[in-house]
This record gives sequence, structure tokens and C-alpha cells, in this order.
Amino acid sequence: MIKFIDLAVNNITSNMFLNFNHHQMITKKWVHSNNRWELVDASDLREWDKEKRIWITEYLRQQIERGGSTVVAYDGDVLVGFCCVDGYLLGKTAKYANLTMLFVDDKWKRNGVGKKLFGEICERSVKMKADKLYISAIPSFETVEFYFNVGCEDAKEMISEYIDTENDRYLEYSFAT
Repeated sequence: MIKFIDLAVNNITSNMFLNFNHHQMITKKWVHSNNRWELVDASDLREWDKEKRIWITEYLRQQIERGGSTVVAYDGDVLVGFCCVDGYLLGKTAKYANLTMLFVDDKWKRNGVGKKLFGEICERSVKMKADKLYISAIPSFETVEFYFNVGCEDAKEMISEYIDTENDRYLEYSFAT
């Protein structure tokens, strides 16, 4: 049974992601052109090297220390996914929390782990008094499709401090009912 728990700074170790499987071959991606999104063929491989895995631990520590939240998913003692939101809110039209990472181990994809992590981090964001969640998502078809399936839509506002790259697709999720 998978457990979802809040990660504390003192539980972060530099090697906690060394066995986390992240290999993403992007064959279709969204490109913004002529004021609209177009799906195009791609051949991009995204993998983490050892340095990136160590950097992620430092990044999560930083996010938690400035008031953010990280939720991790474990099957026994095996890390199967994680999700985090930064600790500050920005935005002109709403108070946006920034979803900075959501990853599920390759072996656990399509088992509901990502959806559950998303729900858990939304709960933490509401407790931070956010109105919406902001996502600067890599534009792969699968990634954007996941976010649309959990109820996200294209962002109504551009928040430059939350944007990872200009090629990302900017999405939002509203907590209003």
C-alpha cells in the first residue's frame, strides 16, 4: 500500500533519489505558434544524471525552508513519487502557489500516484491560502495531458517568477468550487 507523507527537511538525504527511475522520451510536444498551441513531433530524451538527483534534494530543502511543502509517496521503503509547492504566493488576479515538481517513478506511472500527489499538494496549497496552483509544465503531450485530466487549464496570468522556460506550457488549477 502506498503511503503519502509530508517530507521534513531533516528527512532529506543527498542520495534519496539515486534509485528513482526518471526516463522520459518525448515524441509529441506542444509548441506555441501564431497565438495558439500546436502539437508537433519531437524526439527529446529527459533523464536525470547523478548531479541533478542531488540538486533536487537541495531544491526540496530550500522550498520547505521557505514555507513550501513536499509530499512523497512510498511503497514500503521505496520512493515512488514526490510533489512540491514553493512557499510564497504571487499573482495579480489571484493568489497563486507555484507547483515546482511532480514526478512519479517510471515503474509506478499510470497507477494513480501522480493524481493522488497532485491532490495532496493542492490541499497543502489551500492551507497556504492560495486561490490557484500555477504550473510551468514541460510541453510534452503526456505531461500536459496529465494536468488537463486532473482539471488544469491554460493559465490566465503569466507569472514570470514561476516560469521555468519560455517553451513550457503555463497552466493553472483553481481551488474555487
